[in-house]
Amino acid sequence: MKRALSAATLILATVIAACAPTTSAGPSPTGGNQPKKGGTLILARAGEVTNLDPHKVPAFTSARVFELVYSYLMRLDENLGVQPDLAESVPTTSSDGKTVTVKLRTGVKFHNGDPLTSADVKYTFDRILDTKTAAVARSFFTDVDTITAPDPATVIFNLKNPNAALIAYMAHPNTGIVSKKIGEANADLSKKETAIGSGPFKLAEWVPDNFMRFDANKDYYVSGQPYLDGIRINVVPDESSLTAALRTKAADMAIVTDAKVARTLRSETAVTLDAKPSLSYNLLFVNTKRPPLDNIKVRQAIAYAIDRKAIIDAVAFGEGEVTGPVAPALANYALPTSQYPLYTRDVAKAKQLLQEANVGPVSFTMLTQTTEPAYAKDIAQLVKAQLAEIGVDMKIETLEFTQWVDRWLKADFDMAPGLNGGGPDPDFYVYRYFTDDGNLNFVTSYKNPVSSDAIKQARAATDPAKRKDLYTTAQKELVNGVPFIWLFVGRDYVATLPTTKGFIHLPTGSIIYLRQTWLDK
Repeated sequence: MKRALSAATLILATVIAACAPTTSAGPSPTGGNQPKKGGTLILARAGEVTNLDPHKVPAFTSARVFELVYSYLMRLDENLGVQPDLAESVPTTSSDGKTVTVKLRTGVKFHNGDPLTSADVKYTFDRILDTKTAAVARSFFTDVDTITAPDPATVIFNLKNPNAALIAYMAHPNTGIVSKKIGEANADLSKKETAIGSGPFKLAEWVPDNFMRFDANKDYYVSGQPYLDGIRINVVPDESSLTAALRTKAADMAIVTDAKVARTLRSETAVTLDAKPSLSYNLLFVNTKRPPLDNIKVRQAIAYAIDRKAIIDAVAFGEGEVTGPVAPALANYALPTSQYPLYTRDVAKAKQLLQEANVGPVSFTMLTQTTEPAYAKDIAQLVKAQLAEIGVDMKIETLEFTQWVDRWLKADFDMAPGLNGGGPDPDFYVYRYFTDDGNLNFVTSYKNPVSSDAIKQARAATDPAKRKDLYTTAQKELVNGVPFIWLFVGRDYVATLPTTKGFIHLPTGSIIYLRQTWLDK
């Protein structure tokens, strides 16, 4: 490190390191051989990009594309440590925690040849913070008061309050740095023509529901990378098609979310399946504004009726762990689920709560998607059967993923299964949804001043012990209030052929390290 880290930054680094799950070191960039230049890697996956605005779309399918096209101030390494990306070094934090200074790499260019400067970084984060943008990552940065760019290579974030997770959030896939010139000329950044970043690949062609083709960025700021000439992402009808694509070498690599498909791929001798405990979590969104789910006793009754172990066994073939509001991988913060009474299935207790709720027959609809996750419909069927045992009539409405997202963004549902991303800090899991001013609070409309205040205080705290106490309070309140029904964390799977070398698999589902991947053929 060229410059000494401030005390606040050291505390942040300690927190992030403590939060990171134990993982294998990951493949080396060379795989024991010198990387070969050239070739187009074929990546197969189910699910289509919903739109290309890097700040507005929470879908994993879109986020993976953002990682190829855009660059970030920071990135995660294979151990989930936060490392500089566009920043030339770890940002420095003032002694009071309220000033974070980022020094940028020089010589970085956007895909159109324009230089990337501090003005573009300031524009990007101003755009994220603008409520009119409806940015996914906005609540990560609400402690930011002003952003200044005193010279082309310096960006200063002036904070209203210290934020222990801020630097880690600079690696979030919804914080890609966009061109100020492009942004000011185009109110809509969702189109192929405006997908102009400084990342390792350029979007060259997009045929929706079919494929996306990317060309290597020859001016990428990491010397010698990318090794590939390009990437083609092929969209398959469903994840069961991934096995055939790899078996016939129609794909070099596949993103897998369905444990059933993963189990099949393990038996393929010519395929390597890498599995890591995921930081993402499966859940049921509960719209606490809609009757009868606006009644806490109804929500608690439903929670008592859910058999999480049965769901894990059925949809993940046992490859998962029951989770609360913070994923088990963050062992310093996640409470053991044995501490949550609502996690012990109790049909009699559920029926008693429904009687106490006194709302009459309970009926509602679960809005279920076809992908992301692919097994959402299976979860819905299991929950329907489990709730029938307590006399609850749950109907199922199934939509294609893009339609489901539109309804979700309007909070137009009673209950919905989901797969939410996670990160190396507990703030990732709770701030957006469960603080009064969190930008995704509208999804469930849940209000709880005790948990909201605890989460806000934990974000500003630099003492890990104090943060742990605050997150303990928040987790207990949230589980008891049932704005989500947290289910389980599964595995993050990546399948590759032996000729695919150098990829580092992160348990966040990220494919950012395709920038150093190469083909040995």
